[in-house]
Amino acid sequence: MDVYQYIDAKAYSMGNTLSVLPGFANPASCSFTTVRSASLQYVNRYGVKELSTYAGLINLPNKYLNTGLYMSRFGFNAYHETMVSVNVYKKLSSYLGLGIRINYLNLHYSDKETNKSLVTGDIGVYIKPIKHLILSVLAVNPLRTGIKVGENKSDISVILSVGVSYEIAKYFLVTGELEKDFLYPAIVKLGMEYIPIKQLSIRAGMYAKPFTPSFGLGINISPFVIDLAFNRHPVLGFYSCCGLLFNF
Repeated sequence: MDVYQYIDAKAYSMGNTLSVLPGFANPASCSFTTVRSASLQYVNRYGVKELSTYAGLINLPNKYLNTGLYMSRFGFNAYHETMVSVNVYKKLSSYLGLGIRINYLNLHYSDKETNKSLVTGDIGVYIKPIKHLILSVLAVNPLRTGIKVGENKSDISVILSVGVSYEIAKYFLVTGELEKDFLYPAIVKLGMEYIPIKQLSIRAGMYAKPFTPSFGLGINISPFVIDLAFNRHPVLGFYSCCGLLFNF
């Protein structure tokens, strides 16, 4: 099961620097926004429809309790994963935001077996020490929750990500992230966004290993934003993602 499957077309186009960009992946990342939003997202992996994920999310910042809800489905009839996640986050000061997330995951892997389910938790930190600079920390499944399928117990990924973003100019943003899944080597991610006009964002990035370039566009037709993203794995091929965001 993939506990780090939050779909964000903007982040995918920017080297998958998920933890440092405002969105759902880091539960603290919306601490500094007051805009409510709803989004539909779709990702297709390598042209194989059975590896597609559909997702919907809603983000509701308010003066009482800032919350977000995310639902996704990955797979096909014979095998699929369904996830429901709830974010709760708070701006603690002018430079610090904190968020936690609870995930419920349900796994269907056989028509002859009962579905398996588990609950995991994540925690995120968002820091704005100076204007235009953001630092982020995201811990995914720090309690090391696992799941038993048949006679085998599978470990669920434990991931620590540290990110940084800097707005060089009003129209140019760069991002970087170091992600460490404790089952695999660390991954370096880099991204950038250029906004030549208010209605258009041009994005690119990469992560390694293996070296995987990414690119995409954002089309801003207020109150809607359309995000498109593509990346290319050197062996498996292209990976595409799209999202429709509504701000209200």
